[in-house]
Amino acid sequence: MKNLSTVQKALTEETNNVVFISSESCSICHVDEPKARKLAEDYDISFHHMDIMHEPRLAGFFEVLTVPAVLVYHDGKEIARQARFIDFKSLEKLLQQLPKDSKATDYQNLFT
Repeated sequence: MKNLSTVQKALTEETNNVVFISSESCSICHVDEPKARKLAEDYDISFHHMDIMHEPRLAGFFEVLTVPAVLVYHDGKEIARQARFIDFKSLEKLLQQLPKDSKATDYQNLFT
């Protein structure tokens, strides 16, 4: 599990990131986290798992009101978010489409 400052640094340094926010008391989080981690690994995308109970500041930073939450970043910008009910098929489709480099990205054409 990572802390907020480590994840903030990764968001600025790495092209693609998946942030998974959970709570140790959330049973769905325990089921969804390995699935989200596997998808990120399959597409060679950095995965960051954080627990809202251990790092309460992250709720404000990421503006997360419910868990589990999956946030996808490209070039430091949030491009997708899912919370409570994670649609893993749409998440996988999105991760497949993410450019691997940080060259200028045309967001209009990226997800059409």
